[in-house]
Amino acid sequence: MFDLPHLRGTEPSLRHWCLPVTEQRVETMSFGNIIGGLLNQGMSGQTHNRLRSGAQNADRSGGVEQMLGSFLGSGSGSHGQGGRGLAGMAKDFLGKEQVGGMSGAKIGGLGALAGGLLGGGLGGAAKGGAMAVLGTLAFKAWQDHQNQQGDQAPTSGQVEAMTSVATERLVLRAMIGAAQADGHLDEQEMEKILGQLSNDEATQEERQAVRQEMSRPVDPEQLGVQVSRPEVATEVYLGALLAVDINTEAERDYLQRLANALRLDRGVVERLHGLTESPAP
Repeated sequence: MFDLPHLRGTEPSLRHWCLPVTEQRVETMSFGNIIGGLLNQGMSGQTHNRLRSGAQNADRSGGVEQMLGSFLGSGSGSHGQGGRGLAGMAKDFLGKEQVGGMSGAKIGGLGALAGGLLGGGLGGAAKGGAMAVLGTLAFKAWQDHQNQQGDQAPTSGQVEAMTSVATERLVLRAMIGAAQADGHLDEQEMEKILGQLSNDEATQEERQAVRQEMSRPVDPEQLGVQVSRPEVATEVYLGALLAVDINTEAERDYLQRLANALRLDRGVVERLHGLTESPAP
């Protein structure tokens, strides 16, 4: 089972990873829009299919409404949205007609939100939308593995941990590491994605932090020692899973190393692969 007593309750520092900034600036950094941009662009040929499949399968199995509501209601990702908040913006999106005269809520809230994220329809809600979708899918897989039934929502502490800036950073690093193993995303491609984001969506410090990470190999073992909660570990692995096709030995090796470093039970990994209809681990 997952247990790191010396790290329990801690969060990784951003200071060594970013340009020198003030304490206040560190606290307000966010990589949610960049994660959303990577998912929207499709880091591998299967990114869109797996994210859609995961959301649709989760919607069909039930029990995700309260989970999604908890992540949408979190404060993460709401900066720069004029106080309106992610929850209000996502509610507007889900209430609009999406397919065949049906609203997003009728289609399935998580599936509609994932489709809006991939299609660019979330607008200013994309920053929190990416982490809300990933968080809901990861929590669903982790909770199912714990044999917890019903519409049990994550606690406020779990939501905070899974949507924090520190977790955004870890998810992003795991995705970049997967892309390095996959070979589909290079620095030039990343610059294209960064170029599509406005200054309100990604600050210069955030962009530079991503450039620095792209310039060096990502060590799965180093990622693992910075994660102290199994829910967060599940979310970090999910980000990497969405970033690769898993058709080369290098990709499979990276995912295996990451799962081991995160101390994920094999059952959790299998649930994530099954939920997203990915090749078996």
